Amino acid sequence: MTSLSHISKKNLTLFRQQTDPLADAVISTYFPERRQELQQAIDGLTSNSAELITSEETLLVLYNDVHDKSEQLSPELLKAGQQFFNQHASDIMLLLGMLSLPYCYAAANGAEVLIHSKRILEEPEKRLLETAEFVFNVCSRNAFKPKGKALTDILKVRLMHAAARWYAKNTIDWNSETLGEPVNQEDMAGTNLAFSLVVIRGLKKLGKGISSDEAFSYINYWNQIGWLLGVNEQLLPASNKQAYVLERNIRERQFKPSESGRRLTQSLLRYFEVATKESPLQGQSTTMVSYLLGERVSDMLGLKSSVDDTMLFQPYKYFFKFQNALSLRNDSYAAALKQFKAVQNK
Repeated sequence: MTSLSHISKKNLTLFRQQTDPLADAVISTYFPERRQELQQAIDGLTSNSAELITSEETLLVLYNDVHDKSEQLSPELLKAGQQFFNQHASDIMLLLGMLSLPYCYAAANGAEVLIHSKRILEEPEKRLLETAEFVFNVCSRNAFKPKGKALTDILKVRLMHAAARWYAKNTIDWNSETLGEPVNQEDMAGTNLAFSLVVIRGLKKLGKGISSDEAFSYINYWNQIGWLLGVNEQLLPASNKQAYVLERNIRERQFKPSESGRRLTQSLLRYFEVATKESPLQGQSTTMVSYLLGERVSDMLGLKSSVDDTMLFQPYKYFFKFQNALSLRNDSYAAALKQFKAVQNK
């Protein structure tokens, strides 16, 4: 992969009009009449080694794009990123819900796509569990091996994004000139950073010592995933500094108060209130989210925690008590996955 040394805000404007042509071609072929046929075809993909049974050229092209790119990935880079995830797995999964998702909701134009999803707005726990399962599957040590699920999950996410674009442009009054294309390249790059750079920042806020090399090993791991997800190579940062500049430029362009962002955040917080009952985080989830997001983004999302509450908040106390209550004193992929499956089975 190659990456530009700098993406200006002007260039990001151009990326708002770009999407994922290969995935969009699949959806154009199947939607709306042949949706069930597409679902049946991808339901058979249960591991990376599963063959796609179809004669539809557009779907085969997308499938081959994911698999062909995966063969170019560096085993050393993958191993480094997977080791980082394994070391911080339960921390990362908690930050996924309490930082990464609400961070994405602050991007007002992108939130306009999400607000029209009944599942995201009315069933945030399912959205969170589906996202968590994706992260587990793409970050496991076997993620890209024949029995892993990274490639199948990535293919399905690309199709999900393309389907969201189709619905936005065919079922609601979507203005691409002002909002950009639904789930466009800038939004996808921002989401990729929310799962990498923003997570690194969250770990540091929780007192974790992360070196520059460790940070970039995880950012670069998500570069590999982003590339397979159809993110333009120019939007994949080649250093920590480039990641910082890209995130800042996207944030300054896209983050602003919006009714959609506030509604999505409130839906997520209501779920946290229920999910953290009888845990050390009971009654503290909103303050935790505010602390992680910071005052400016919290204000954009309409979070109600007072400045005094957030400043006096001791995140380490609640966070580590919460981990201990879940028997996650020794963080690892296995421990985090065990807890995830326990939540799924409730």
